[in-house]
Amino acid sequence: MQFSSQWTAAAVLLGPLLMLSGCDLSSANSTVLLSANSAVPPTVQYRFEYTRAEVAEDGTLGVASTVEGRTLDAILADNGFSRSDVVSARVDSVAVVPITAPPREGLLFLGSDAGGPRIARATFPDGATEPVTDRSTTPVTGVVRDGASSVFGEFEVDAPQDVPDGGGVVRAVVYYRLEVDGV
Repeated sequence: MQFSSQWTAAAVLLGPLLMLSGCDLSSANSTVLLSANSAVPPTVQYRFEYTRAEVAEDGTLGVASTVEGRTLDAILADNGFSRSDVVSARVDSVAVVPITAPPREGLLFLGSDAGGPRIARATFPDGATEPVTDRSTTPVTGVVRDGASSVFGEFEVDAPQDVPDGGGVVRAVVYYRLEVDGV
C-alpha cells in the first residue's frame, strides 16, 4: 500500500509539470492562416500581354505580368498584416486562362524573371482555350517576404504569325496560402 500511495503523490506533484512541459510557452504571438477560405483570400490575378514582335522565330517568348485587381500587399493590408508578418508562404494552385491566341505551353515563375520559383506549368493542346489548373504546391516564403509582386511567363506558340494583330493575352489566377504572425 505504501508503494501505491507514493505513486499517487508523485503523480499529483508531477502531473501539472508534465502538462506545462507539453505547452509551447516560448511563443507569445499566434499565427493566422490566410487561404482561399479567408474573408479576404490571398488570391491574385496576373495578366500577360504580348505581341507578334515579341515572339522569337522558334515560337518562344518571355513576358512579365501586370496585376489585375488587388495586389498581394493590398490583400495582406486588408487582413491587417504586411509582408514582414509572413512566416510561411506557398502557392496552392494556379489557374492559367488563355484569353486570346492560346500558347502551346507556359511556365510561370514568381518574380520578375525565370530565376524565381516555378509556380505553374500549363499545356494547351491543339489551341484549346479552356483554363488549365496546376495544383502543384510551391513554397515561396522568401520571395513573398522579399516583395515579389509579379509573375514571369515563358510561353511557346507554334509560330509568331499565330499571334493575332492585337496580340496575345493570358491570365493567371494564383491562390496563395500564407501563415502570418503578429496576432
